[in-house]
Amino acid sequence: MINTPFPIRQINSLDLSFDDSGSAYSNNYSDIYFQSGIGQDEKKHVFLSGNDLPENWQGKVNYTIAETGFGTGLNFLNTLELWHKNKQANQHLHFISCELHPLNKLQLQQLLAQFPTLAKYSEQLISQYPQYLMYGFHRLHFEELNVTLTLIFADCIDAFEQLESSIDAWFLDGFGPSKNPDMWSQRLFKAIARLSHIGTTVATFTVARKIRDHLSSVGFSIKKINGFGQKREMLTAQLTREDKPIEKQPWAQTFKSSDQNSYAVLGAGIAGLSIAQKLQKQGKAVTLIDRQKLPCRETSGNPQAMIMPSFSLNDSIESRFYLAAFQYAIRHYSDAFYHATGVHELAFTDKQQIWQDKLLCRFDLPKELVYKHQNGLLYTQAGWLDTQGHAMNIFNQLHNYLQAEITKIHWHNDQWHLYTGNDIVHSATTLVLANGINITKILSKYEMPVTAKHGQISYFKSTDIDPQIANAQHLQLNNGYITPSWNGIQTMGATFDHVADNDRYKKPITTKDHWQRNLLHWQNTPYVGFFDTVLSHQSRAGIRVTTPDHLPICGALINQAQFKKDYHDIHHGKHWQTYPQPQQIKNLYLLTGLGSRGFTSAPILAEFLCNQMLGQTHVLDKLMQKCIHPNRFLYRALSQQKT
Repeated sequence: MINTPFPIRQINSLDLSFDDSGSAYSNNYSDIYFQSGIGQDEKKHVFLSGNDLPENWQGKVNYTIAETGFGTGLNFLNTLELWHKNKQANQHLHFISCELHPLNKLQLQQLLAQFPTLAKYSEQLISQYPQYLMYGFHRLHFEELNVTLTLIFADCIDAFEQLESSIDAWFLDGFGPSKNPDMWSQRLFKAIARLSHIGTTVATFTVARKIRDHLSSVGFSIKKINGFGQKREMLTAQLTREDKPIEKQPWAQTFKSSDQNSYAVLGAGIAGLSIAQKLQKQGKAVTLIDRQKLPCRETSGNPQAMIMPSFSLNDSIESRFYLAAFQYAIRHYSDAFYHATGVHELAFTDKQQIWQDKLLCRFDLPKELVYKHQNGLLYTQAGWLDTQGHAMNIFNQLHNYLQAEITKIHWHNDQWHLYTGNDIVHSATTLVLANGINITKILSKYEMPVTAKHGQISYFKSTDIDPQIANAQHLQLNNGYITPSWNGIQTMGATFDHVADNDRYKKPITTKDHWQRNLLHWQNTPYVGFFDTVLSHQSRAGIRVTTPDHLPICGALINQAQFKKDYHDIHHGKHWQTYPQPQQIKNLYLLTGLGSRGFTSAPILAEFLCNQMLGQTHVLDKLMQKCIHPNRFLYRALSQQKT
């Protein structure tokens, strides 16, 4: 079990009551969220005017605001309204807010109904607001307004210590120092300083001496200005002195692309397609390259892909990652292609039933996510994706797609050149490799412990099978899976076989025994007899890429030879010693190892990779970033080697 500030469990909402005017009162903190009648204007004065907005974001392509207490979302909605009225073309706003006791969706609707002038913004917020409240990072996109909201449900100190961002303005809100002293601690202000830069501004309603001292101690210059209404004074501040903490073992460093003129993404499976989509939405010139004429025609070409979380019986980083990926994916995929039919994970044996009972007992999982259903568990928002419909929808939006068989890459004259044989077929300043197992051919000298797996599915006609399977509402999951009927066809999958190194680059072939082997997943279950009537079926195969820890590889590549020299003695456990940052292989990024859960993980991985390349707020916390970092295997090998 990993030590994390974001455990796999629901986070508690506040105990609220309402006075006659409709103002919300926190019984936990004995304080109000805002003053009745003047709450909206007060927050505009303190946080928007206090940070000189909108003046401070004028002329800046990206602007980032962070807030210590989301509460009712009123500060965010006020900012959204101001941004909508004052933003310039191609500007992007990132708003980050944390909350230890978030309101549920119903409470949020009730409170925001008091602000009719913000109705069109609050409707957008409520439509995306999480259905269930789990610890961790939650990212919402308001694409029409060029706004991204990162909601972090956790203690704000933990949240900001795990955040990677560069903040331009701070809203220090939340219940006051006398009501909530744990929040207003020196740890919070150290985290604020780490995330700030020279010129970062701060505004807060409190002028308490403790707060002034904390801000001054981490490099902010303080100024008292007029408060709002009966509040005589408030504080503003600006960072004038930087004193960044030094990370002693920065082996998992992320790197911004040093030149953002053009991007090439090699590989048009779901990983590469998702990255190209994200970059183009950010206004970047991106070319997607693949040996096939259309995207998602190889391993990502199965017609129906299962989208669901994956749990183990401990609070592992793997379980946390796939839960975060699932929550992001179901927001990302269009309802036109994603079918939230629910996934029914069946339990036919005592061992399976005990495992499922332990899962529900060990974690506080909401019923909106999973609950006991008949002989198994039902993941209610899980389901399947029409992969080809989704792929063609994105393909038709892309500006540049190139069909080419790339055999090597070379950095020259500040560009990555991509070759077919000896001919350069494309060049770009930044390159992302997302071409599955062929990455190991392109990077033949780069140590990367990935494994090729042969996966095969079968299709059969719904009319050929027992009605209980043909008419099943949910995707059925045992060791294998059976999709619901779609256009009269159902899918059974999937095998997961080791591929010899000599065969990893060959075109995958379908094996004749696949149907019988897939049926073994249902042996000794009531389902096995349902397939006796199937007259014919078709198969499809692909090569998947997996890693030893079952997590993907995502991030910038580093100079491994130099890293081995710099970290050669890390196994001695010299925790006091400061090691240098790894050297990046310039503007070269990697995404592979998605295994059998690629359609669940690709959207959040693409978002995270774009965050790195463009220097934006990361969608993943620092612990989770390390668990998918390309350098983790080399670091572990050096750490664990014998003296």
